[in-house]
Amino acid sequence: MKQALKLVTLIALGAGFNISALVAAETETTATLLSIIKRQGEVYSSSDTFQVSFGSLNGGLASLLSKDSSANGAAGFASWYAANSRTFLSWTGGVVGANIVESDDFIRYYGPNTSFETRQGDSLTSIFSNTQNNEALAFITYSFGGSVTEVGLFTFNTNWSDPSDPNFGATGLFDIFTLSADNVSAVYGSADSAANGGYGVLSTSSVPEPSSMSLMLFGATALVALRRLRKNV
Repeated sequence: MKQALKLVTLIALGAGFNISALVAAETETTATLLSIIKRQGEVYSSSDTFQVSFGSLNGGLASLLSKDSSANGAAGFASWYAANSRTFLSWTGGVVGANIVESDDFIRYYGPNTSFETRQGDSLTSIFSNTQNNEALAFITYSFGGSVTEVGLFTFNTNWSDPSDPNFGATGLFDIFTLSADNVSAVYGSADSAANGGYGVLSTSSVPEPSSMSLMLFGATALVALRRLRKNV
């Protein structure tokens, strides 16, 4: 099962907040947690509960370059992210990061088939937008004393698919996605795919600072923007 999950391609549907830009569609979706989640610099703790959601930043990862200074801390960033993103689904009730193993307990199915033991609800409405960025992201928060103290932001290195695409649902496109260290790249926090017996470990960060991956990404984004500017001049 582990290898099958690792080979899964992340794909899902989406729709933006702008009613004129909505692409209405529903999809059967299976979300899986496979890697342990822990706090920065901490060992795995059975008392650490994390909130996990999947979605997109409306302005894409490039919008991290222009966020207000009030979003530099974990709590401020969580508020900024909530105001500038849209969510496909949230892992209801949170999850104890140290308890994550390869088990049906960490698989959630959304669809019409009520016989699935992992069923959490009916099909989900897409979040794909014709006007906003559709990069698929996982966002993780850890709270203490009622305030967010650590965050993790990870990209699946792909986009939510467009349900109006004639190839949607064809062979090679799946509505299953897995949050594992070898299936994502860290933007804030870290992803160690070799740890935990090969199942990987995801770590949050108390201060949202870009990883080496995101620094390279931001550099590439700036280069593309510069080329577009020169082309339009």
